[in-house]
Amino acid sequence: KQWYQRRVAITAGDVDPGRPADTVGPCENENVWHGVKYPNEYKAGDRMKVGWTSNNHAGGWVRIALAPYSQRKSHKSFDDNVMKISCYGHDQRPGQTIYGDCKHPCNARPGCEYQAYEEDNARFDTTVKIPHNLADGDYVLQIKSAMSSHPHFYYSCARIKVSGGNPSMSCPQSKLIVVPKCLKGTAVELAEYTKTSKPAQFCYNNDGPGYIDADMYRVPKNVQCDPRITCAVSIDGKGCKSQDKMSDITNDWKPEQVCGEVKPAPAPTCSDGVKNQGEERIDCGGPCEACAVTMPPTTPSDRVYSNFEFKKIAYPSEGYINGNVIVDVRFKVKKWRMTLFFDRKIEITQHWGGKIASVNEFKTVYVFENKSWNGRVPAGGKVTVGFEGKFATGAIDSPVLMGKDFVEP
Repeated sequence: KQWYQRRVAITAGDVDPGRPADTVGPCENENVWHGVKYPNEYKAGDRMKVGWTSNNHAGGWVRIALAPYSQRKSHKSFDDNVMKISCYGHDQRPGQTIYGDCKHPCNARPGCEYQAYEEDNARFDTTVKIPHNLADGDYVLQIKSAMSSHPHFYYSCARIKVSGGNPSMSCPQSKLIVVPKCLKGTAVELAEYTKTSKPAQFCYNNDGPGYIDADMYRVPKNVQCDPRITCAVSIDGKGCKSQDKMSDITNDWKPEQVCGEVKPAPAPTCSDGVKNQGEERIDCGGPCEACAVTMPPTTPSDRVYSNFEFKKIAYPSEGYINGNVIVDVRFKVKKWRMTLFFDRKIEITQHWGGKIASVNEFKTVYVFENKSWNGRVPAGGKVTVGFEGKFATGAIDSPVLMGKDFVEP
């Protein structure tokens, strides 16, 4: 099983399609840990797949830490027990990552597949090794990330049960945390992740310190888990359903694939379709033949708009939001379509500047189209759409615009 929330999912615990994000940390309140009566069980030395939903975002890092269940309410416990920092991920396909955004699932890795090489780190997942020097008992795995252009961190946790370790072992690790080369985009600076982080003193070998990813090629115990979870969070639901094996996820509460036998990854080659072994791009550069062309620009020359601004006035205690979108149009259009994807359910009660063409079942994705009088927009013109709406009270923050799109259909 895996854990899901609108922004982060951990392929190690519980799943709830309506689970809200947490920006306070170190974990969500336990009243959202639905169904975790018996934690997922791992033995010392097992590898575990850890993944997170793209939520239409790209760029940045993810910090993974492990602390005893009894210390789950302490930020310091997780800060002092960091297992690794990995890339958040981005869609590596040409032209698919733009301004820190991509269309979920953003080429994220499906279930029954896993990160087997350290360089293959852009697909919204990784694996970790359960240390050999943990006492038997319950632990909490935490991920912390400020993806894309979000200014603050989001937290998500999963409870696991560990056995078979030798807590008498002592394994001092380096004081430095190895960080892979990642697409930063508009994400929070790496220094914000590392300034309070200390490497956990974990034993990754059964006879000494070792390295967490020395045997990354091994198949993780929960390889069937699919952190992409659902197309309900995509700003392009139709396109999402056509992506690799997305249609095989039949239960959002238990997003996984039927694997059959999953064999350990083979040694990397220059024709395996994976960016690994120090390659500059997939199967070229580094030890392979030189890449024939440079990477395409992150901003396509035919993009319809140059700026997309969203402003809001919101009162969490009252569950009220007033939103206003201003789009600067680069090229003249005869008609337009605007997509807004929010991190939680919003009931739009009135709107102006466009008509609502569609709403997804979770009321998190709204698609607006032009009215009869404002479809034609000259180059350099603006499109303005506004709305008022309601959202659930009791949250400490207001709805966040997670993704957006503006096109000429």
